[in-house]
Amino acid sequence: METEVPRLDELEREEITAELLEEELPEEERLEEPAEEEQPEEELPGEESPPAKPEKPIKGPRFLAWSVAVLLMLFGLVLLVPAVWNLALLGPAAAGLASEAGRNYESALEAYGLLDTLEAGSQGLGLDLPPGLSSGNFAMERRYIVWNKLYGPLAIVQSQPLEQYFPEGTRMPRSLRGLAALCGELTEMLDGFYAQLDITAEPAEGQSQAEWALEALEAARALDGKAEARALYYDAIALQITAGEPGTREASLARIEALKKTPGATPWMYEEVALYFARADGDYDALTALCDARLKRSREDIMAMQYKVKALFLGGEEEQAFKAADQYAKRSAAESAMRLAKAELYYRQGKYGEAIALCDELLGKADFNAEITTMADMAPLQTAMEAAQAKAVALLLQGSPGEALDLLNGTMEFAGVYLRYMNFDFGSYACTLLAAYIENGDEEGAAAMEAQLMYGGGVPQSITDLREGKTTIEEIFTEGWGGFDA
Repeated sequence: METEVPRLDELEREEITAELLEEELPEEERLEEPAEEEQPEEELPGEESPPAKPEKPIKGPRFLAWSVAVLLMLFGLVLLVPAVWNLALLGPAAAGLASEAGRNYESALEAYGLLDTLEAGSQGLGLDLPPGLSSGNFAMERRYIVWNKLYGPLAIVQSQPLEQYFPEGTRMPRSLRGLAALCGELTEMLDGFYAQLDITAEPAEGQSQAEWALEALEAARALDGKAEARALYYDAIALQITAGEPGTREASLARIEALKKTPGATPWMYEEVALYFARADGDYDALTALCDARLKRSREDIMAMQYKVKALFLGGEEEQAFKAADQYAKRSAAESAMRLAKAELYYRQGKYGEAIALCDELLGKADFNAEITTMADMAPLQTAMEAAQAKAVALLLQGSPGEALDLLNGTMEFAGVYLRYMNFDFGSYACTLLAAYIENGDEEGAAAMEAQLMYGGGVPQSITDLREGKTTIEEIFTEGWGGFDA
């Protein structure tokens, strides 16, 4: 009897097979099942696929966007122009302040002059600069601060009154208000003094000019209700009145000593007069000390450097004088002046060749044909004229008056037109030229030069003595302080 094998239907067989396969395959392979392949759709006959839509063109910025971009660019340029201009103005302004901080006041004044030149140039182009594009009164403000440190308020009132640049109704910068108040007091005092001079009109018989002026000052002091608080200022004005007048020397020296010892007194009240007396009296130790004090306050005080070098030399310290000149020459503002100081020391020693060589170096740097448009452009001309004068003295001393005459006349021809703008002692130059005419035997030229000097203030006694044979060129230029009493 055959055993009947039960037949598995098709569904059960498939389930058993699947179970067996799952047991044989690793777990990773069981998890990955092949994706069903996508069958492409069959297109029915007679149907057309819809046409593809064309891509949209890329559009650029619209008009509004371009307008905004252009406006932003213009706005940036508007900001850039004042920024660049203000940066140009900032340069000299910062240089001036830095020089002030280092007590290099001459350099500071040059920087503020450059600032003025920049702004004047813009005005010359017809540009009326608004406050944001202008330094305003900055340069003049700082200039007055420097002048006050160098010369004091009395000199400002007498030569550069504040009202000249800051008239009534103009806002006075905060930094100048104290100076303005002091200048106002000094102006009141001087007005009272001048009023008393007008009352008396002229000196009484037998009264000197100094005595007459001093009497008027004391009368003004007596009428001033604030005279006690202003005593130092009245004493400083009195010292100016009497300094240099015959017969007032002892009184002036007493005033100087009194001012030095009075609390609240400052150097501007007495220092210039003290320098004058120290030089005139040949007190070279006192002169050296005064110069040191000035140089401590202002490192570029050229006159103080020149006076100290000369005072050391005349006081018998010749080696120290040359060393001092070399030391000061390291300061750029003083280089030319110290070369000229050394030239004088050389011709006083009879070393004319060395003196002439130094002067020739300075003359060689001057371009007499250069265009002169600013005050700074005149500095080389001024140095050249000073060098020509020093060289002419050396030539006169070595017995070459003709060369000295040609040199002085030639230099005058090129630079003379600018003399009124220079900080230059033309009186001394003219006297040296007159001496060259006299030594060269040119009476016609000497007479013409004397006429010019008479118009400008008179012929010094040393020239008269030279004509009369009472003195010599050597005595004029190498004895004592030297030079002409012009």
